[in-house]
Amino acid sequence: MAHFTCLAAARHRVLADANWDVEADGLFGAPPIRVLVGAKAHTTVFAALRMLGLGSRRVELVPADDQGRMRDSELGRLLASGAGPAIVVAQIGEINTGAVDSMPTITRLAREHGAWCHVDGAFGLWAAASPRLRALVDGVAQADSWATDGHKWLNVPYDCGVAVVRDRTAHVAALNSFAGAEYIPPAQHDERYQAEWVPEFSRRARGFAVYAALRQ
Repeated sequence: MAHFTCLAAARHRVLADANWDVEADGLFGAPPIRVLVGAKAHTTVFAALRMLGLGSRRVELVPADDQGRMRDSELGRLLASGAGPAIVVAQIGEINTGAVDSMPTITRLAREHGAWCHVDGAFGLWAAASPRLRALVDGVAQADSWATDGHKWLNVPYDCGVAVVRDRTAHVAALNSFAGAEYIPPAQHDERYQAEWVPEFSRRARGFAVYAALRQ
């Protein structure tokens, strides 16, 4: 669900920038969204795109090198070949090789073309926590959203994903389960309603295991 959460926010923002309210009006008649993904992207990215109604067949696959890294020159060419709302999905840690996309270049290209840049960091984003490995993910902080797992490097229970979205407004707009629920009072003391941030209306405290692992 981490990719779903991040890409839902991305869908909201790129369509809002095109003057379309996808949460209210759906995708019927909406400006088409270009989704550019590396040829060696993980299958969960495509699953999230299907669930969001963006489809997997319409994805523009960016050629990759023999290690699975997206070829940023090809990304630049594809971005320049079209127009309209766009989402770029980069990868930190290709599942077979551990290869890392060139984030400084990819984030720059996304910015130049007004695209949202999402990072699949399920396998490798935790390298940012290691002084020795941090250089591998240079430039990743310039992206718009990041998804990672707790069950790989942190060895916490399997159903534990982490979604981080820079744009707080887009995040809540895309996932707010309370919208239109008159029986739920609005927040009055800046309290956090979890259902504004995640697909589930209720959930167990998966974050506790991650917090404990990080503290340890």
